[in-house]
Amino acid sequence: MKPLVFDATPLIYLGKIKILDKVAHFPEDKYITKSIFREVVERGKEIGETEAFMIEKIIEAGIIKIKNPHNKKYIHHLADNPKIHQGDVDTLALASELGGIALLDDEEARGMAQMEGIGHHGTIYLLLRMMKMKLITKKETLESLNEMIHHGWRCSTDLYADILLKLK
Repeated sequence: MKPLVFDATPLIYLGKIKILDKVAHFPEDKYITKSIFREVVERGKEIGETEAFMIEKIIEAGIIKIKNPHNKKYIHHLADNPKIHQGDVDTLALASELGGIALLDDEEARGMAQMEGIGHHGTIYLLLRMMKMKLITKKETLESLNEMIHHGWRCSTDLYADILLKLK
């Protein structure tokens, strides 16, 4: 099974809607990088984001582990793209090293993953997978999607329509 490497957005929004703990039921190893930990937990706690505390508890429980990529040359190669943030770079580099799947929503980072041949999915994949595994119902999936949008998660109307079709 390919390990899952989380970027900030899926952690933040699944945390905001209080279902992040359900990833514990995914059988794959789950990771974040130190830069993502700093972004979502350390900075999140500094500015009072409640999901930061939930994310920290999941890490402390060993559900998600912190691991950094080691291939500095590859990290520099990815960082050459000025539109890719450091957290995205680290997430992609670690997913590449582990032969894993990068979980990210940023369009530039997903494009980079595509170009580099790195497997990737986003927050919606996680929601739909939770539904498929019967961790949440179809109704809860739609409610979760709408709640994420209410909290600022963005998607196109085309993507929203595709998600609705998948829920039927």
